[in-house]
Amino acid sequence: MAKYRVGVIGCGGISRTHAHGFNTQESAKVVAAADINKESVDKFGEEFSVSAKYTDFREMLTKEQPDIVSICTWPGTHAEATIAAAENKVKGILCEKPMCINLGQADAMIEACEKSGTRLAIGHHSRFIARNTAARKLVAEGDIGQPTLMIRRVGGGLLNNGTHAIDLMRYLLSDPETEWVIGQVERKTDRYERALRVEDLCMGLICFAGGARGIIESDMPESSMRGEPFIYGTEGILSLGGNNLLLQNPKQAGWQVMDAPADTNQFAEMIAWIEGRSGHRNEAKQTRYTVEILMAIYESLRIKGLVKLPLATKESPLYLMIDDGALPVEKPGKYDIRLPESMWNILG
Repeated sequence: MAKYRVGVIGCGGISRTHAHGFNTQESAKVVAAADINKESVDKFGEEFSVSAKYTDFREMLTKEQPDIVSICTWPGTHAEATIAAAENKVKGILCEKPMCINLGQADAMIEACEKSGTRLAIGHHSRFIARNTAARKLVAEGDIGQPTLMIRRVGGGLLNNGTHAIDLMRYLLSDPETEWVIGQVERKTDRYERALRVEDLCMGLICFAGGARGIIESDMPESSMRGEPFIYGTEGILSLGGNNLLLQNPKQAGWQVMDAPADTNQFAEMIAWIEGRSGHRNEAKQTRYTVEILMAIYESLRIKGLVKLPLATKESPLYLMIDDGALPVEKPGKYDIRLPESMWNILG
């Protein structure tokens, strides 16, 4: 019998990754699932031999009393589900990214988990890719000198894929503090992503402690410049694109192919964290920094200037600007980039 009973909240596509991840651990097994769509939870239950199926996640938490909860719902409900699971005193929560939609929610999630003694981690899987962990080690050991610049280009909304890009920047630099952020945002259409209002495009310049800069572009016009991760330093360059980790520095002519030893995964690390054998590289206190940077990009437009961290604004600056008319829609017509037209009525 498995030592840890796992409950899954939200039975969409990413829930399969979580279910497989926990079911492959000897000490864990998915035993319950919840989704507001009965068809989705029934399909999930059949696929993973889960008989405890619910359309109300609170009922699942109360009746099944899982030890670990995977939260795989849309971002707008992450805070609510996390706090409810913590109040039910689960041992661990692995919540999908983005952590939440504003800094106030992030703080509420962390506070609830600290109060209940619940371990909370956020599913930034890039921290468990062996190539990225090897690159982090090379940077820390000075193989490219002092890191100076990273550039990432993503699409699909800043909170959707931009959260991965910014979190990876921090991970590769050994999670430094952030000193300031300046950004620009455009929202001229009534654009949504999984029922959340999002920008049409944006960019941000991030200054990390130690002087390294990160540039994030989200949904910007296409460019001939390459978009895969590069880390530039005073004495070299690391390329994380393709299948290899490549290093260029004065020690050897040309690109060097570097080894990337096998890494663990976020599911095994969650169990080890619960048992006190390790920490978790996706611990929510670490992920809060990523949320803060995302919000600071929006805040820069709202205050029309550079944002020094820590950020005081707890609401989403993007939502504040939309609600007060600072970002008027010039091309009417509500649409969601992740939902078919037949489901747009979910937006209300």
